[in-house]
Amino acid sequence: MPTRSNGGSPNAADQLRHPVGHGETTLYLVRHGRTDSNLRGLLHGATDVPLDAHGLRQAALIGERLAAEAEVDVLLSSPLQRALTTARAIGDRIGLPPTTVPGLVEMDFGDLEGYTVDRIVAEHPGIADRMADLEDEELAWPGGESRRDFHDRVMAAFLAILEEHHAHRVVVVAHGGVISSFLARVYGASPHDWTAYHTGNCSLTHLVVRPETTNVHLFNDVVHLGVLGDDDERWSGSAPVTREPVA
Repeated sequence: MPTRSNGGSPNAADQLRHPVGHGETTLYLVRHGRTDSNLRGLLHGATDVPLDAHGLRQAALIGERLAAEAEVDVLLSSPLQRALTTARAIGDRIGLPPTTVPGLVEMDFGDLEGYTVDRIVAEHPGIADRMADLEDEELAWPGGESRRDFHDRVMAAFLAILEEHHAHRVVVVAHGGVISSFLARVYGASPHDWTAYHTGNCSLTHLVVRPETTNVHLFNDVVHLGVLGDDDERWSGSAPVTREPVA
């Protein structure tokens, strides 16, 4: 796949090494298409919401891009329908069926599923204060996951993917929080700041993981969505960007 980057060369992220000594895995990370919850700013992590009509169009376009530009051996997806529907649209175009990976599901916000951030601030100020503390690893959503458990789960899922597919080119369709968490670990940064590595709906992030280093060739690239007039087109490139919280 042709690379695009702000600086012209791949960005070496020295904090992640391939867990297999001779391994080389190419990862194409795709965030699912848009949902109504995304539009409304609702924290729907574990809630199984569908794509909206625009999200379905986005899914078709990322599928067409991958079919035209990438050689893919394996297609993996979160089992939640917004990711799996996106993965199936990709699979229809690249000729591979998606395999679901439970560890790729979005964070479980528990009793606060469906809340907006503003509502959390108004009704649960103590939780809101802890959300703002990026050093607080033990923040846990009532009835849901803790930060620590979520990030450990995500990293375990990706390490298992790298071990099983140590010589493959893999498309992984997942969620904003999942991709953000993994990329933070790639760079050796805190995964608690979801804004640092936020990705747009049906964006493409391309990296190659080797024993000596990880090269990030694309981050949050959405050039393929330009025909839709998406605002997300502004967020194309290889450097991290900051956006509003969506799951």
